[in-house]
Amino acid sequence: MKNNTFFNEKMLPYNQTTEGSLLYLAYFNTASKTYPQYMDELRGMADGSQIPFSEVFLWNLMFEWQLLLEPWTKTLPTTSCSDLFLANGEYMTAMGHNEDGSPIDLSTGYLVKAQVMEESGSVENFFAYCYAGQLCGNAFGYNGKGVVTTVNAVFPKNLNTSAIASNFLARSTLTSSYEEIQKTLQEVPCSSGFSLNVGNAMGNMTIANFEVAPSGAVETKIKGYSYHFNLYLHSDVPQYEDPSSEHRLARVRELPPPADARDIATILGDTEDKKYPIYRTATPPDTAVTLATGVFDMSGKLLNLYRGN
Repeated sequence: MKNNTFFNEKMLPYNQTTEGSLLYLAYFNTASKTYPQYMDELRGMADGSQIPFSEVFLWNLMFEWQLLLEPWTKTLPTTSCSDLFLANGEYMTAMGHNEDGSPIDLSTGYLVKAQVMEESGSVENFFAYCYAGQLCGNAFGYNGKGVVTTVNAVFPKNLNTSAIASNFLARSTLTSSYEEIQKTLQEVPCSSGFSLNVGNAMGNMTIANFEVAPSGAVETKIKGYSYHFNLYLHSDVPQYEDPSSEHRLARVRELPPPADARDIATILGDTEDKKYPIYRTATPPDTAVTLATGVFDMSGKLLNLYRGN
């Protein structure tokens, strides 16, 4: 947080204005009502790090504040990712994910294996790649219900500031079953948006993509080979353009389709496009770096993790 220029020079000052403080309060009230257990998680992070809770909560509104405050005609957030999916007919074979972000996150991302016991007696089990100070669920992971999830940032032009922030909604999907995810995304409106990729590693073994926007969520079942980047591909949502996504999409379409998880890992490591490669190194004009790669291989029920290319 202390090294993030946008947070310190734009988010914190804006939060001191009347407009910013009212927006903060609206998001705070919505999160407290909808997901009080995740607010408790943030309080634990604040206590452990000795950072004021107000700043930790604001840190988890990063994406919404970027949509509100950034000059989008000139720059885009560096939180962007690439995903490839492979199914044998309708049955999940493999999913691969490049977690892309700011170079300052290279030394602060971490893996969490958690068991969360609620006062109600319910238990959540999950494994996830996480960002320091943020709720888990906005990168990639899997849970005890046999569900694999990966997330792509997308950039809708419109916001619903009375709805739940994307980090909280993504956190809820991390520990949900496939059916619970479907229900949640139908019933809980999102302030901004994200692309959620879901692999049901148990039961019907299906893969689906959910494009979440303030206007709702669109589910697309994956059959055969498919991919997703930082653009709405299946939804008619007004969005900001992302040159990197357009380049990565074009490059993937040039390459032969993968036959297995190993081929997916190879494509995710591709650097042929020198301006905006699939595997990113923050070489201008690109500003993002690939922080980690996760490839879920269902033939052996394995998650292969890579740091570096």
